[in-house]
Amino acid sequence: MGLDYDNSAFYYFSMTMLGIYVIPSTWWALGYIYRALVPGQRLGEEVRTSLEKDKAKQLRERRSARKLLTKTSFLLHIALLTVAWAILLMLIRALTFDAELASFDPFKILGVDPNAEDKEIRKAYRKLSLEYHPDKNQGNKLAEEMFMKVAKAYEALTDEEAKKNWLEYGNPDGKQSLEVSIGLPTFLLDESNHYAILCIYLGILVVIIPAIVAAWYQHSRKFGENNVMYETYSFFLHVLSEHSTAKMLPEVLAGAAENRSAVSIGDGTKQAELVRLIAKLRQGLMHKPRFEHPAVLKGNALLHAHIHHLELSPTLQSDLRSILVNAPVLIDAMMELAQSQRWMQTSVNVVDFSQYLTQALWIKDHSLMQLPHIGEKEVQHCVKGKGAVKTLREYLDVADEEKKGLAAMSDMQCADVIRVCNLMPALRCKFKLYVEDEAEIAERDLVTLLVAFDRTNLADGEMAPPVHAPKFPAARLETWWVLVSDRAGNLILADKIVTQTKIVDHHVKFLAPPQAGTYVFNVDLKSSDYLGLDIREQVKMNVIPAAQLPEYAAHPDDLNLDDEPTLFEQIRTLRQTTTMMMNIMLMIRIPQTYEMKLL
Repeated sequence: MGLDYDNSAFYYFSMTMLGIYVIPSTWWALGYIYRALVPGQRLGEEVRTSLEKDKAKQLRERRSARKLLTKTSFLLHIALLTVAWAILLMLIRALTFDAELASFDPFKILGVDPNAEDKEIRKAYRKLSLEYHPDKNQGNKLAEEMFMKVAKAYEALTDEEAKKNWLEYGNPDGKQSLEVSIGLPTFLLDESNHYAILCIYLGILVVIIPAIVAAWYQHSRKFGENNVMYETYSFFLHVLSEHSTAKMLPEVLAGAAENRSAVSIGDGTKQAELVRLIAKLRQGLMHKPRFEHPAVLKGNALLHAHIHHLELSPTLQSDLRSILVNAPVLIDAMMELAQSQRWMQTSVNVVDFSQYLTQALWIKDHSLMQLPHIGEKEVQHCVKGKGAVKTLREYLDVADEEKKGLAAMSDMQCADVIRVCNLMPALRCKFKLYVEDEAEIAERDLVTLLVAFDRTNLADGEMAPPVHAPKFPAARLETWWVLVSDRAGNLILADKIVTQTKIVDHHVKFLAPPQAGTYVFNVDLKSSDYLGLDIREQVKMNVIPAAQLPEYAAHPDDLNLDDEPTLFEQIRTLRQTTTMMMNIMLMIRIPQTYEMKLL
C-alpha cells in the first residue's frame, strides 16, 4: 500500500490559521473605518458653551477620518491584513486547482461533451497534450500532473477496459490504494530540502520565537495594575509622604516614568522658550523644584503653565497635552499609594490636585472661576454684599435670575454661565453604616457604608453630562472619591465612584474597631473634576461586644446537613463495602471448589 501525499491538507490548515486572524481583523477594520467616516456625536464634541468651541474643534480634528485613517498603527494593520488576504486568496486558488487535478472526470479534463465523438475527443487530447507537454513546461509539476491526467482521460474515453474501470472505480487504472494527506506542503518531504528546512526551523524555534517572547516580557514587566509602570510607583513611593501638599504634586506627576519618556527636550528654539517659561514661573508661580532632571523640570513647568493659563507654542502645547491625557490614571496611582499608607491629608490633596488640573485653576483661585467669563472682579462681586456666596455650591443653589456677577455680561455670556450651572452636579446625599443580616454592629464585624446620592440637576433616567472643562484636552466623565477617616485623621478607606446615573447607591466595606464603644467617622465625598462641590459628613457607629450578639440558631435543614456524610466518608464507606463483598464471594467460592474436587 503506497502513500500519496498532496498539498490539500496543508492548504486547509493554512487557510484555517489565516482565517483566525483575517476574519476578526477585517471585521474590526471595517468597523474602525465606518466609525471614522460616520462618527456621529462623540464624547466631548458637543459645544455647550462658547468656551468649549476650541476644545470640541480640536477633539473633532484629532478624531477626524483623515487623522484616524492615516495613523501609523492603522496603516500597518491594513498592510498586514492585505498581505494575509492575498495569501488566503492564493491558497484558495491553489486548493481549487489541486482539487481539479485530484478529481478525475475525463470529459471535464478534456473539455468535451459526454456525447462527443472519437474525432472530437482526439482533437481535444492533441490540443491539451501539446499545451501541458513537459518539454514546454519544464520544472512545472502542476503541468506535468495535468499532462498525465489528460493522457488518462483520453485512455479512459478510448479504451473499453479503462472506461469500465472509470465507471466502477472513478479511475481508469482500476481500484486505487489508500491516499493520505498531511498538513504540510509537499516540498517539506523532499530530501534535498531537509537541511534548509531544519535550519529555518531551528532559527524560528531557537532565535525568533524566544526573541519575541523576551521582548514582550521585557516590555510587559515594566507595568503594574491599571497599566502604570512600576518605575512610576517606585518614584511616587519615594517622593510622596503624609505631608505632601498640593503645591508639590505637579512635580510628582511630571516625574512619572510615562511623562519622562513622553516629554522630549527638543531643539534650541524649544529649549530657549522653556528656559524663559521656567524663569517666569520661578517668580512666585511655582513651588521650588526638588528635582533638576530636564524632563521632570520641563513637565513641572508645563503643568504650571496650564494652571496659570500661560501661552505656549504648539510644540510645548503638544507635550502638555500628552501629560494631561495621562494624568487621570497616574493620579489614581497616587491615590492607591496614599490609601495603602493611610495618608488622609495626602489623599485629599491628590483629589484637589485632580480638580485643579481639570479646571486649569490653582490653590488660591476661587471655585467660582470654573464658571465661564467669571474672573477676579466678578468673584469679588459675588462674595460681598447682599446675597453673597462663599462657595460654588452655594452659588448653584441661587435662583438663576438672582445670581450675582452677571450684570456686565452679554446675553451669550450670561447664557453660558447659566448653562454650566445646570450642568454641574447638585447632589443630595445619604450615608449609612450597617452590617448585612444583623441589627447590631459588633467588634471586628465587616461593616458596609452606603453612599447614596441623587443628582438633582438631572431628569429621571438621564445620565450625567461630560465635565465642563474647556482647558482640559480630553473629554471627562464625572467621578467621585469616597474617603473615610477617623477622628484622629487616619484614612480608613478610599474608593472611587464612576457611576453616571441619576441615582447612585455605592457600597464600601471595612472592619469595625476591635473594641466596643461609640465611634465617629468622617465621610468625604470629593469630586475629581469640580472645585467647591465636596461634601463632608460625620457618621456614628455604636459597636457592641461580640459576646452580646444573639446566639445563632441554626435552621433544622442546616442541622440535618451536618449529619450527612462527607464525600470522603462516602468513598471510604463504599470502599469498605466493596472489600467486604469480595471477601464474602471468596468465602462462598472456596467451598464450592472444594466440593467439586471431592466429586
